[in-house]
Amino acid sequence: MTGSRPHDAVMERVMTPDRPPMWLVWATGALGLAVLGMAVAETNLWIHYLIDGGEYVSLAGLVFILGAGVALYARQRLLVSLPLSLPWLLFPVITQGDQLIDNLSITWMRIIVHVLLAAIFATPVFLVVLGARYGLAPSGAPRRPGLLLRLIPGLAPMAEGRVREGSAYLATFLFLLLTWVAVQFLGQLMVITLIVMGWAALVWGSGQDAPAGSGRRRSERFALVLLVAGVVVSFGLYIGYKNRPGAYQGSPAYYMDPAQQDSGFRLDRVPVPPAAPTVPAEAAGVETALTTYARAFERLLGGYYILDRNYNYDFHNRLFLRSTPLLANYRSVGLTRVGEAERLHQEAEGAFVAVRATLAPGDPLAALLDDVRAYADFNFGRAPTLERMSGGFEQTQAGLQHATHLFEGEGKVFSERLGELLDKHAGVLGAPTLQPVVGEFTRIGREVQGTYADRIVGF
Repeated sequence: MTGSRPHDAVMERVMTPDRPPMWLVWATGALGLAVLGMAVAETNLWIHYLIDGGEYVSLAGLVFILGAGVALYARQRLLVSLPLSLPWLLFPVITQGDQLIDNLSITWMRIIVHVLLAAIFATPVFLVVLGARYGLAPSGAPRRPGLLLRLIPGLAPMAEGRVREGSAYLATFLFLLLTWVAVQFLGQLMVITLIVMGWAALVWGSGQDAPAGSGRRRSERFALVLLVAGVVVSFGLYIGYKNRPGAYQGSPAYYMDPAQQDSGFRLDRVPVPPAAPTVPAEAAGVETALTTYARAFERLLGGYYILDRNYNYDFHNRLFLRSTPLLANYRSVGLTRVGEAERLHQEAEGAFVAVRATLAPGDPLAALLDDVRAYADFNFGRAPTLERMSGGFEQTQAGLQHATHLFEGEGKVFSERLGELLDKHAGVLGAPTLQPVVGEFTRIGREVQGTYADRIVGF
């Protein structure tokens, strides 16, 4: 029995595959492509929702990879599968990307972002190379590669038995292809990062292939320790940054600051009377007041949108060293729109004063006017604060991200609350006899509501 142990150890290495299971390869490949898509396609609405809900997906991924790791350890296949755990461990951290770089200098932002992007871009490359190695590496005598294999760098050396060299060539070729993605969606720094990654792959490929199966039993236990530690660190970083105290993304914009959630506009201050709506005696004056308020809202949000988008492009131009065209003097243009909106607001106030006394206290139309006026006063009262805060943020390159999130958060909640206000007064706004009075206000209001309806704050 004792003399059979070396033979058993040899048979164990032979029967234990030196490759991860295909189900894990496919699952990691799907995750890698999804994360790459989230990293470079933020302008797509469905990608927005995937990123926004990605926190819960990422936590489920942690549970999945931990369970998979334990199962693979029991089958002595964890060591060869361990590199596939990296995307699963990174995903929860990536979902907290904004918090991760919040309040850092632009230099540190660039470093952290491009380290994360390097891992994201490397994942599909690693999986393609892994698949090629398993599909082409000879199990016996090396074979002569055909013409098709010679057309793609790296495949021919793999087929001939030079697996490490071929893997390096193929990885470098794939990094070269990914530079197109970097140029289209990111910028010069990501192109440089991919060049460095290709160089590193070539340096690695100049070494010798390691003998298969060496130190398997001892390394399997160490691999399990690494995986468990990685899960703990990933979850810890996720919890730490998600619940990070202090200023975040342009606070104290009340939409973004959890400590100020109660400082927003209250829709319950003006009750809706139960009486049926009737045509007012001063129908033209009421229509003028409501329509002017609506145009003031439209112009105000238009100014916020200019500032939000251009601050966003400006920040990402600095972060990635790219050159997305900006509106010339965009801050001045946006604030000019806000100033025009304030003048319309004052005109609407004059029209309101002229007609409000003509409406009875229990008139639903009077309640609508009171709500609209209060909403206008609330938001135009905030405008000078936003101008002052954004002016302070833009003093540094890193602060541009706070400026964009400031106006983005304000724009989002402004349009959402306006939609809620319109829904609250649906009885008046939907009355057929009042359409000449409220029709234009409703049309403009719904258009304003739609400006940020398909936007998730942070993109």
